[in-house]
Amino acid sequence: MRRTLGLWILLSASWLWAQTPPGPELVLDVNAQSDAVAAGGWPLLIRTVVISADGTQVNLGLKSGMWSQALSLTVTDQNGASQSWPAQLVQPASANVSLSGINAAEAVWLVAPADTASIAAGTYNLSVTLDTTSTAGSGAWSGRAVSSGAAVTLEAEPASLSAEDEASKYLAFAAYARLKGDTQGVGSALDTLIADQPSILEAYKEKADLLADAGDYAGALSLYQQTLTKFLAANPNAAEPLTLLTLPIDAVYAKIAQQQAGSGATVTSVAPGRTEPVVAPDSIVAAYGSGLATGTFAASGSPTTTLGGTTVTITDSGGVSVAAPIFFVSSTLVNYAAPASLALGAATVMVKAGDGTSHSGPVTVADVQPAVFTLNAAGLVAADIIRFTDAGQVNENVYALDASNNIIAAPVDVSKDQVYLALFATGVRRAPQSLVTVSIGGVNAPVSFAGAQGSYPGFDQVNVQLPASLAGRGDVPVVLSVGSNHANTARITFK
Repeated sequence: MRRTLGLWILLSASWLWAQTPPGPELVLDVNAQSDAVAAGGWPLLIRTVVISADGTQVNLGLKSGMWSQALSLTVTDQNGASQSWPAQLVQPASANVSLSGINAAEAVWLVAPADTASIAAGTYNLSVTLDTTSTAGSGAWSGRAVSSGAAVTLEAEPASLSAEDEASKYLAFAAYARLKGDTQGVGSALDTLIADQPSILEAYKEKADLLADAGDYAGALSLYQQTLTKFLAANPNAAEPLTLLTLPIDAVYAKIAQQQAGSGATVTSVAPGRTEPVVAPDSIVAAYGSGLATGTFAASGSPTTTLGGTTVTITDSGGVSVAAPIFFVSSTLVNYAAPASLALGAATVMVKAGDGTSHSGPVTVADVQPAVFTLNAAGLVAADIIRFTDAGQVNENVYALDASNNIIAAPVDVSKDQVYLALFATGVRRAPQSLVTVSIGGVNAPVSFAGAQGSYPGFDQVNVQLPASLAGRGDVPVVLSVGSNHANTARITFK
């Protein structure tokens, strides 16, 4: 058997040529391939994607009923004899569709595993026709279009499946169960594949989609991030992030924020400088609320689990509750360290003030959540400058004090010497260094170290070499990223 793995995505209209006549064009595949191989007893998903041939608007709609009723599926065997397969058309969400260079329509026929088991082994050719010549609604396209061809070879399942064929099998079962509305079947197929082949990224992505659809945004975020980390580790020179993952990650962040806003929470935990209620294990967290402490207290030396009578307890997705070390407390802000032992997923933070009042709120624990520490309201980056001169190493500050003792930027000179920026951050240490990047003024700064700083719990450091091309740039942004997860933007000034 053979199969080229690919994510189950819509075809892009950019595949078309300018000379294609206007109107709809149909592209056909079986189990996400134009030339598929499957075993009897596996499901078949026969999909046609309808796109505008030249990118202009094409409206599909019938006088009555769904637009997909104008589609007909033809199956022939290798001798050209017509076949009658028990293929069930999944009804699309909308009766009418408008095609363009961006929007496409999709229709899928399902052939159940029990039915493919009774189909004779062999190669079958398939095509789909869209015919609205007599049924088009007012203002809708009227005509006839035939899809590109697709083929599927059915054969007996071997006693032992190759890794590629096993992936084909369980991804097909997962897609079939999803379209049948069988969420338990989707999860079972994906869990089996993930257990057998942890490197199959599509299985993780599909499982994350399943969790997101079920409203488990914390679990979905964790899986999306793991998938993206695996992808970037396997493709360190990828020209751009995998948008099939970065877009749902952004959507899940928005859902988590909506949940937080509507939860009635009295405390919100975020990474420093960020707004999403998402934190990483072994990182520093800012918790906001009111009445969180009876006064203002700062830890002397190492953080403690009780400060000024205030305590922070986190109950993770595994139901384990653990006390968090605290750096600072006031009535409206508590800075604490998320323990390294936290399980990923949905968690609850409980802040108990010295007077016995308690405040709680949900938070999502994810693998990484990079954040950069800043020194003032203008976002001056918290960092040290390390300059290597002929006389040796010289350490400098990125800040100075004005006449009123306010922290201001001290412009950095990179016109000579070898100069490094030691960037102070959190939520980074669990990521491979190869995934950590820093952009300064739009210029990539090579990362020489990314990991735990060692002085305090959750305190990370990222060292980067400052390119000489930054000389004379003035005030520019500093953006720390782990994969496509961007930290809050800080600033630095260059002479």
